[in-house]
Amino acid sequence: MEQTKVQKWGNSLAVRLPRTITRNLRFKEGTPVLIGQEQTTILIKHVLPRTPRAQQWRQFVIPTKKKKQCTSENVDTIVYGVSR
Repeated sequence: MEQTKVQKWGNSLAVRLPRTITRNLRFKEGTPVLIGQEQTTILIKHVLPRTPRAQQWRQFVIPTKKKKQCTSENVDTIVYGVSR
């Protein structure tokens, strides 16, 4: 653990993240994070980007009101999207 100070940044308060931590976590300027609180502890969690493969599958989901045919559960998900 490293000690630092809370400082004013515009109208907000900020804490600088030590370089050793940002390097280990591969944080760069603009890295998306989630921030939360558990009792007296501040949590900062790296938001992992979607994989390109997940984004590719998204384009195959076709919303439809077409009645489902007799297919397997996996095919329903791909062909019909979230239509349960």
